[in-house]
Amino acid sequence: MAADRPPASGGQGPDPVVSVVVPVHNTRCYLERSLGSAFAQSLGPDAVEVIAVDDGSDDGSGAWLDEAARAHPNLTVLHQPASGGPGKPRNAGMDRARGRYLFFLDSDDHLGTEALERLTALADTYGSDIVYGRIVGAGGRGAPVDLHTTSPRVTPFDSPVYWTLAAYKLFRRAYVQERGLRFVEGRLRAEDLPFGIRALLGAETVSVLGDYDCYYLQGRDDDSNASRQDLDWVEHLGYIGTVLAEVADLVPPGPDRDTLMVRHFHGEILAQFAEPYLARDAAGRRAMAKAARPLVEAYLTDRVLDALPPGLRLRAQCLRKGAVEELTEAVRADTGGEPDPPSAEEDDRA
Repeated sequence: MAADRPPASGGQGPDPVVSVVVPVHNTRCYLERSLGSAFAQSLGPDAVEVIAVDDGSDDGSGAWLDEAARAHPNLTVLHQPASGGPGKPRNAGMDRARGRYLFFLDSDDHLGTEALERLTALADTYGSDIVYGRIVGAGGRGAPVDLHTTSPRVTPFDSPVYWTLAAYKLFRRAYVQERGLRFVEGRLRAEDLPFGIRALLGAETVSVLGDYDCYYLQGRDDDSNASRQDLDWVEHLGYIGTVLAEVADLVPPGPDRDTLMVRHFHGEILAQFAEPYLARDAAGRRAMAKAARPLVEAYLTDRVLDALPPGLRLRAQCLRKGAVEELTEAVRADTGGEPDPPSAEEDDRA
């Protein structure tokens, strides 16, 4: 079911310019700033439709959204059972959207006041399928890339846009529909990778708005951002394997594919061989290394390896050789991790 009770909404008028889709799960303390930044857009309330999808919150977020909908006619609220990640609520919001453009706003982040006006103006001028706005870190959280240069047309191979595949950007809704783009449901992390990859690699025009702070990526005081959560890393690496297989289907072997793979080895594979890896016992580390090794063997070309920094290059070589003990020592050296405690023998001597 898309909703367990009818949506709260102030009614529908002419089609808006932008539909802002906001997945919400237990972010009550951030909603006033996050949704408030959408209500305050300089584009004007008649041009901005906000669709907030409460994904089974139990912290009062749903009630707050229903009350906000009574005060803001451009807010529609959907309620659904908790789905385990932002993919399903984003899909539900897309299904209700009427705007010419879609923008995905996470419910703990917020927008610059002129963000949607500037982004849609750029998209209208150049016929953009996708527009990236400059991303700014807040609350101790860093931005994934510094998009500081406005460019009417870029590609994933000549700009840093591929280094941020997250959902928070402007999409032409007709393009999303034509491509049949959907978010993976039920995943806490990396649910937006297939959506972002297919969108970028199929777009005719991708633009960047780099001279205005469009999107504020908010760190949480309790360190509960999805990107900070522990996972079943063996299962996750298996999932990443399916993502990389799709990249390989879309881009033939050669320099372009390798350019994309460098980003994935940085972000989704080798970056996990740090604290998450050291937090496992010896069997867990072996399992992680075993799960990553096929990805290294399939996609780590010499060109990709040469593009990695020395620390990651060493981890990749250890994975390629199945050298788990050496990998553990390399990770400890990079991260300052403590050595394993000695094991107790039968006579209680270490």
